[in-house]
Amino acid sequence: MVTAEEIEARKAEIETSDDLRGLLDRLVARAEPVLTRRVAIPEVKALLSTDGGVCPKDHAPLLFDPWSPDRHVCSVCGEAQTGERHHAHWARAQHLWVAERAAHLATVGIFAGRHDAIAKARELVRAYYDLYFALPNRDNVLGPSRLFFSTYLESVWITSYFAAAFLLREMGALDDADVNSINLIADEAANLIGEFNEGSSNRQTWNNAALAALAVWFGDEELARDTIEGPTGLLAHLTDGFGPDGMWFEGENYHLFAIRGLLVGLAWARIAGSDLLEDSELAGHFNNALLAPARTALPDLTFPARKDSRYGVSLSHPAYLESWEVGRAALGGPASADLIPWLRALYARPVTPAVTYDAYLHEAGETVATHRFRRDLSWWALLSVAPELPEAEGPWEAATELLPGQGLAVFRRGDRYVSLESGAQGGGHGHADRLHLTLHDRGVHWLPDPGAGSYVARDLFWYRSTLSHNAPRLDGKSQPAGDARCLAFEAGEQWGWVVGRFGDMTRYVVSGPEWVLVVTEVESHVHHVFDAAWHPNASSAVTTPGSWQAREIGEEFLTEVEELTLSSPGAVTIEAVEAGATFRIVLLGGTLLRASAPGLPGETGRRTMYIQRGEGLYVHFVTVLDSAGTVTTVSESADGIVVSAGGKQTTIRLTAEHAVVTGADGTVTLGGSFGPERPASRLFKQRPLETVGRALWAHEPPPIDGTLAGFDTTEPLEMADESHYLRSEEPYPGPEELSATGFVNWDNGHLYVGVDVVKPEVVIRRLDAPPLRFDNEPDDVNADGVQIHYQMPDGTVAGYLIRPVSDDDVTVRALTPGSPPPDRVRAMWQRTDDGYSITAAVPCTDLAHVGVAPRIRFDLVVNEMRSDRVRRAGQLVWSGQVGWVYLRGDRHHPDSFGVLECVG
Repeated sequence: MVTAEEIEARKAEIETSDDLRGLLDRLVARAEPVLTRRVAIPEVKALLSTDGGVCPKDHAPLLFDPWSPDRHVCSVCGEAQTGERHHAHWARAQHLWVAERAAHLATVGIFAGRHDAIAKARELVRAYYDLYFALPNRDNVLGPSRLFFSTYLESVWITSYFAAAFLLREMGALDDADVNSINLIADEAANLIGEFNEGSSNRQTWNNAALAALAVWFGDEELARDTIEGPTGLLAHLTDGFGPDGMWFEGENYHLFAIRGLLVGLAWARIAGSDLLEDSELAGHFNNALLAPARTALPDLTFPARKDSRYGVSLSHPAYLESWEVGRAALGGPASADLIPWLRALYARPVTPAVTYDAYLHEAGETVATHRFRRDLSWWALLSVAPELPEAEGPWEAATELLPGQGLAVFRRGDRYVSLESGAQGGGHGHADRLHLTLHDRGVHWLPDPGAGSYVARDLFWYRSTLSHNAPRLDGKSQPAGDARCLAFEAGEQWGWVVGRFGDMTRYVVSGPEWVLVVTEVESHVHHVFDAAWHPNASSAVTTPGSWQAREIGEEFLTEVEELTLSSPGAVTIEAVEAGATFRIVLLGGTLLRASAPGLPGETGRRTMYIQRGEGLYVHFVTVLDSAGTVTTVSESADGIVVSAGGKQTTIRLTAEHAVVTGADGTVTLGGSFGPERPASRLFKQRPLETVGRALWAHEPPPIDGTLAGFDTTEPLEMADESHYLRSEEPYPGPEELSATGFVNWDNGHLYVGVDVVKPEVVIRRLDAPPLRFDNEPDDVNADGVQIHYQMPDGTVAGYLIRPVSDDDVTVRALTPGSPPPDRVRAMWQRTDDGYSITAAVPCTDLAHVGVAPRIRFDLVVNEMRSDRVRRAGQLVWSGQVGWVYLRGDRHHPDSFGVLECVG
């Protein structure tokens, strides 16, 4: 952003810079369609759904065209689709695009002297004076919002909309009526965004940017100070969100989104009088953050699709180019020198298919050229970037290194890239993929991380699972949430190694001149079934003689599962061919399964995957990855693992602290072990208060008829104030509108739960109701009903959602895999004078054998639905919860449960 005082100086810079003049000319040309055609302003709130924006024929995304509000073309088959769901999906990008165009036109008006552009920018700003308030702050997915379904999107929109408004005001193009109308939007937006603080999420970086823009608009010093210096403000995100290795804790995809949001926020903060990058230490950390994705980039200059990333996205996307350009200008001088060869490398890279990016829709509706240049960037670049990009002193060269904050080890040798993930899971976007291995070599991404596809498609659960990664798991289940740890790392001239551990599982990776050795093992006092999955990203087959027999392993997303019986003992070789290159995976240990699995996100076909499987207290797999075609045999002896390749024999002996590599050229010992991690500090940490209630002995089982008849009700579990309420948009409505009282009785085989709910209107979702098709959350959370969660003394967790489906019936659904089948639950409901009641008998272990007054973990949740909504309005939670209901679905972690003392 630029102030009125800075405009003339920037005009002079543009006049003397070939790059900036070219960018201005390109912006003027790009503005012409917006000046000469009618811009469609969506009159609907954006909707996130499973079918909106998706081709019903091949499930591919529909292309975003800002000039086509009602006809949406499939990106694969080319057929056009119409309908309300598609239009509401289109509205998401269109609202953002319109705000961008308003800022674009205001910039063209200022720097090209185009009065028609100024008038059009003002017209687009004015289009939202009434519309912003006409669209409801309701039925949101993640935070309050009027135009969208999530707060962060509102924030992205705000940063463009108020950039346009600010520029127009600076040049005197708004009258008092305009300013007053924009003030109303600013006030409402500040309230919406300000009340939904997402803490350390990448989304909060954009919320901060929006609040900084609103602070500048109002000249509100207190809001600016809180947004910049607050516990989750711009300064905190800069110093803590981007770790010591520079990478945002949620991975590259969210790093790139957060860095752009931070840059926008820093620009507004500078206008508010706080230039954070004047501090040399902060500037150095920021430069490290700018370069972090370059350090982990794959050889084709896409970013690895770690965590909830999109797969195969080029780092030469203009939004990313612009971030590095703006960041370089913000740092200035020698501090940003490392960015020059990196930018030069990206500009030299041919364009990969473009993606729709919420924070950059500048190219929407255009044909993308084969290469991008500085003149192709957006209006923000014209205001912000350096006049020239100098020639680089040398080519960009990434190095082998360990990013300690991410626990990501990257080995590079020529065109080969090998990485192991042995760090933190990465927040809510993390996958169950600790110890995942990636391999890219000879132009082929042989072993990729799939990232994640659509958040509203069922296959999201596949891409977030352990089995979809080149990672190990235990007992047929995805890894539990948690962090891995890097135990050792060293990179030598020819050889390098890394050791990662997650729970009882350990993975050693030794990267050599021609091939990579991977040893994966589990050691435990408990018998385990141990799997290590491999996903060649190419047509593949097992070349070792043997026979295949069909197997059933109970995996939702796998078909055609078979097990190999070898003709003779020894290693198994899988061979994959792609783009004229051959890749071999040589496996030693366990048995081998193969199966048909979903392809990478966006692919319509399926791929063959492989699983090494073993059982026992100690299981040990050896794998050699050979993309050079030199490995002939792999064996294991008391001396170590022996790999024969290219006529040479190499022996590798592994311990917890060293890898000793012995070959024709001598012996190399790799170490670099790390000491035990210090325990997390408990300073200033308070243990949350535990909610405690009582379950009373049932001398006779209650009748379970929907009434409280037969229950001992002398120990109620009350939920009648805001300390028990999780809301969507509106605050707690009061006990007359929503409250609940629970009662729990017990005997040797059951918990008897009765719930009396005060709620004037009972909203029933019938069993034959059409599917909502909103997202991956079950539809039945969007109806009145209750959730019962409990954990028995033996650790078993169970839970059920029980809700009315007609005037005289309920449905019961199990919520956790360990729950007894729903048909063992008896339940019924009844209407009452001021709401409804539900009673249930749920099975439990024989508590009488546990001891006197056994204690169980327990919680009771009441879902609140209203007839004027399509998503639930909130939840009452007995254990005591305050905040927001977003993204909770029907999940409830045992750590949040209260405690019931079972007395008799």
